[in-house]
Amino acid sequence: MSDEKSWPAGLDPREALAEVDGVSGAMVHSTEAPRGLMLALVLVVSTIVALVNVISWPALLGVGALLVSLGVWYLLVMRKRPKPRPILSHSGPYVLNAFLLMLVMQAGRFWVPRSWWEVAAKWVVVFAVCWYAMSRMRAAAIKSRLEDANERPV
Repeated sequence: MSDEKSWPAGLDPREALAEVDGVSGAMVHSTEAPRGLMLALVLVVSTIVALVNVISWPALLGVGALLVSLGVWYLLVMRKRPKPRPILSHSGPYVLNAFLLMLVMQAGRFWVPRSWWEVAAKWVVVFAVCWYAMSRMRAAAIKSRLEDANERPV
């Protein structure tokens, strides 16, 4: 008795599985928001956190109004995309990066810059940490959706 099974001509199971894996990965990536939207969101939020104790509140709310246009962009983009499969439970890395994101927002509120170069340094630090956390959260969400899709019966 041999371990080799006879497959129909022209069908390689490894190639078929690789193709299915590639298609499912592309489908999950197509349901996520574009990276440009995530970058714009991180830019605006980092600017707000960096300027919170430096400029007046009306000017800060004016910068925050950019979030409304980002929300409209998100709704218009996601309306044309397939609906994402809900994640049953977020993974540990996702939650850890969400806590990192909240921590940097709170730490940014405690750092009061006294000059414009400190505002620039605060913006760079907040942007870098937020971009890292958001990127890792997105990657963890995509990985969780792929794993969940592979485990859930159709």
